[in-house]
Amino acid sequence: MEVFLLKFKGINTKAIHTGEHDYNLLDSVAFPIFQTSNFRMGDEKYSHLNDRETFFYTRINNPTTRVAEKKIADICSGIDSVLFSSGMAAISAVFNGFLTEDDEVIMLKEMYGGTYKFMKNKFEKLGVKAVLISIDDLGNLENYITQRTKMIYVETLTNPLIKLVDIEMISNTIEKHDLIFVVDNTFMSPYNFRPLEFGADIVIHSTTKYIGGHSDLIGGVVVSKKQEIIEKVLEERSIVGSNPSPFDSFLTIRSLKTMGLRVERHNQNAKILAEFLNKNSKVKRVNYPTLYENIPSCFKNCPGFGGVIYIELDSFKKAIEFMRKLKIFTEAPSLAGVESLITSPILTTHAGLSDEELEKAGISKGSLRISVGIENIEDLIEDVEQALEHI
Repeated sequence: MEVFLLKFKGINTKAIHTGEHDYNLLDSVAFPIFQTSNFRMGDEKYSHLNDRETFFYTRINNPTTRVAEKKIADICSGIDSVLFSSGMAAISAVFNGFLTEDDEVIMLKEMYGGTYKFMKNKFEKLGVKAVLISIDDLGNLENYITQRTKMIYVETLTNPLIKLVDIEMISNTIEKHDLIFVVDNTFMSPYNFRPLEFGADIVIHSTTKYIGGHSDLIGGVVVSKKQEIIEKVLEERSIVGSNPSPFDSFLTIRSLKTMGLRVERHNQNAKILAEFLNKNSKVKRVNYPTLYENIPSCFKNCPGFGGVIYIELDSFKKAIEFMRKLKIFTEAPSLAGVESLITSPILTTHAGLSDEELEKAGISKGSLRISVGIENIEDLIEDVEQALEHI
């Protein structure tokens, strides 16, 4: 079945219009919230229960959720998507759907701590082996693939180190192998980069971040170009009941319509702030893609790299002092909202990891992850400058 009844060229046009012309909504301009747990049934519906356009129970499907899924699939260059109640629920559905006992999954040491702990604490107990390699060793990826390898799982920008992962190179390397290539593209956003265009089989986003962008919803999404993947992930969501609420789906629709404008400002502000921080002697290290000498060719045409900057100060004590002297930046564990946020990975994304695990992940105790918002850049620089003066 054709998912997109009307097709558009531009990503902002897709985000605003895809899916909204597919239903009779009594001439409403804004797509409504279908805040209902179930729907009226009849003989015609009973004969089409497997059709995603048949609505009968919100755990299975809901019109508000469906429109959000169509928009996200379109802007991510997928054929369809499946929306979840959180980013971790989306990751869980992918792991549960495609990994079984004795499988191996190759992952990066530098990945998000939540994903690492989920794999280590749950799936390793079920007999799935996580093979952790450094991003600097991806050129030798072929050497880590065995007969048991089932999946490659990476992030486009690693969390929190903000290292670019060469998606196209990985795709070319594993082309001759029967593997599932999964990319968490949360930190780049669909506006800046679309991994499905460079060989990924599955793309995951925490919609809480740039897709949502207002720090007021929790969600996740799985996107693919392969119908069999969509069906498997959809089955996992239905069984577990990890669907989003209609209200969160409505907030996702609202947010998608301004994502392009927001991400453009995130890109601009982060680039300027990263350059400012890089010139300050009190900051030991600044990671942001526009500061790197070389970037993978698949990222050459990106309009930007999002709003997240990784920095290191001399010590954990100085990092906390700096963070808590800031007036505009809010100390909070998430990212990609319109407001600027800052957090210590030691206390949040990688909390609970041993010193050895932190060292393997390359994370310093003086590290901070800055999520640059869309405020006026001169105000952000002034705030950072005064906080640095206090340490």
